Amino acid sequence: MSVDSHQIIDCFQQSAELLDLQRSKENLDDAISLLAGWMEMSSHSLSEDDLAVLTRIGGILYRDGLMRRGA
Repeated sequence: MSVDSHQIIDCFQQSAELLDLQRSKENLDDAISLLAGWMEMSSHSLSEDDLAVLTRIGGILYRDGLMRRGA
């Protein structure tokens, strides 16, 4: 069963709305930490391609966080 990217993005939106309803204070730093922790725990079962994509995502988040702090 395949899930298209639009469904996943819809899930991201729903998750963001839930975080807003919960008045969550989580931010980009928290997302980066969660991603890094999950990658560390799962590194034994992820392919090199998986790790490359996730590392790229982490890099984008990290760069965005730096740009926001500098603004």
